[in-house]
Order: sequence, then structure tokens, then C-alpha cells
Amino acid sequence: MKRYETPNYIFYYQENSTADRDILKIAQIQQSCYEYICSVLKTTPTFKIEYFLCETAEDVGRVYGDNEPCNGFASLPNKIYAVYNETTQCIGFHEDAHIISYTINRPNCPAIREGLAMYFDRKWWGIQNIDWVGYLLKIDKMISIDELLDSEVFFSYDCSITYPIMGAFTDWLISSYGIDKYLEFYKHDNTQGALALIYKKSVKDLSKSFIDYVSLFNLDEVLEQRIEKLISNI
Repeated sequence: MKRYETPNYIFYYQENSTADRDILKIAQIQQSCYEYICSVLKTTPTFKIEYFLCETAEDVGRVYGDNEPCNGFASLPNKIYAVYNETTQCIGFHEDAHIISYTINRPNCPAIREGLAMYFDRKWWGIQNIDWVGYLLKIDKMISIDELLDSEVFFSYDCSITYPIMGAFTDWLISSYGIDKYLEFYKHDNTQGALALIYKKSVKDLSKSFIDYVSLFNLDEVLEQRIEKLISNI
């Protein structure tokens, strides 16, 4: 594989691949994401992130070594495997947010880990996290935060539902109480206990306050139709 190195990354990719053609653009995007994540989380890794850019999901599995097709994932402590081709480009904030945030802690709760990554992504399929939640509330398909903090429940639903919910909740939590409180909370492994300890409210109360907040916003009809179509394909 070819290699391109920057102050914070080492990129690996096949010669004459889509990533080879776009490597300077990719490096610039990831550097900007890196700087923003580090600024928000008030941390800087002591290592470079190694990015393996593959043409297909099958290539990701082959390069990683488990032969399981996947569009992208982070592997501790510093590796990211991602598809990058003409139609699928799994770069941006998400996996980098995982790697960088894990220098602070890696909470046991997957909903919290994915919520923080989605906080940085802001969108799912080009639609704001909060709009996904608004739609789920409207069709009475919303899953409460206290339910999603249970790993079994979290993994029982499609990520197209759980990721935007947790991303919007994380955004609300940080906006409402500040990043310092959130970082204090993120350092704990006992998620439910930490929420009560740091925010002085039960998970159910926080979940209700979050839903009350989302309910203040109206959902655009065209956007609603788009979400409906996307969900129908899940």
C-alpha cells in the first residue's frame, strides 16, 4: 500500500485507487476534523492516527484481517479502517472522534460512545440528528435515553435510529450544561450513576427534558418525507 504522512496521520491506500487520487483532500478534511475534536474535548493524542483507506467493504475486512465486510470502524489504540470510493466515502468526524475521545476514557456504555461521535457528525444521511428525533417522536417510535443506555437494547435497534438519538441527546447535554460537565461525566464508566452524580438528575428526568426540548421544533414536511423514505428501507 502507498503511504502519505501528515503531522497527525498516516494514510495507507492502494495505488491508482480513489483514495490515491483524493489523498490531499482527504488529509485536509481529517486534519480539520482532528483539530476541532481536540479543541472541543481539550485533549491531544500523543500518537498519529493510522488510516487504512479501502475501495470496498470487503477490502476493509481483508486489510484488517477478520475478512468481515465493513464500511468503517476504529480499532484501538490508533487505527481506522474505512471505505473510500466514488460513492462511499467513510471519512470525517466519526471514527476520529472515537480514537481521540478514548484518550480520555472509553465508557462501557456503547450509547455514550456513539453519542459523542454523532455529536461531532451532527448529521445522519445528511439530516440533522435533532430532526431524526423529531420525526421519531411524531410517529411514536422514539426510544428513551434510559432504555438506550442498556447495551442489549441499544444493539437491538438499527443504528439509523439509535445513533441520531444519542447524537442529539449528547448535543443537548453539552449545550445545556457545558463541555466541562460532559467531560467529567465521560470519564466515568458507571453511566447511569455518573449522570445522576454530575447532572443531579435521574436518567428519566434528563430524557424527559431532552424530549421536551426537541418537541419545541417543527419538522419541515419535505424533510419528514425524506426521513420516512429512509426509515422504510431499514
